[in-house]
Amino acid sequence: MAEEEVTAAEGEGEAAPKKKIPMWVFILFGGQVVLLGAGIGIFIFLSGGKEETHEPEAATVAEQKVDPTKVKDVSTLIGPQLAMEPFVVNLMEDGRGPRYLKIEVKFELESEEVRPELEGRISQVRNELVMLLSSKRMNDVESVDGKRILQDEIFTRVNKVLVTGRIKRVFFTDFVIQ
Repeated sequence: MAEEEVTAAEGEGEAAPKKKIPMWVFILFGGQVVLLGAGIGIFIFLSGGKEETHEPEAATVAEQKVDPTKVKDVSTLIGPQLAMEPFVVNLMEDGRGPRYLKIEVKFELESEEVRPELEGRISQVRNELVMLLSSKRMNDVESVDGKRILQDEIFTRVNKVLVTGRIKRVFFTDFVIQ
């Protein structure tokens, strides 16, 4: 009986039995440690420890139009240009008396290689412009839309004359109807 009391006394002094931590907690914690280690390793690998400075690529003309802060060099916004001497043409009669158009045109070239050909064919270009402009009435060219249509027609006619290159755009630097 004494032994039973001793064991009972020992049993009373012990704390409640310890609960086991479920295995899934260890797996979850271990998985997070592995992922954290892998993330740090990848970051160190990709950063390489070296600081390399890269020049940002030049923005395209379209990007520069959308975001003007990307403009690094203004000369890249527009290509080489060639200006024609101003000239005067008679517009077609529209019942309001004779009308004259004084026009000065500037062409934006695809590249600098187009300049010699365009300068060599300037008489053909002037002929095309005189033929085109003299077939217009004042009503055809006095509105903004009429001028834009005229720019497109000039663009088409000048590019028909050129063989090795092309013009990109047509600008009116002087446009007077009288």
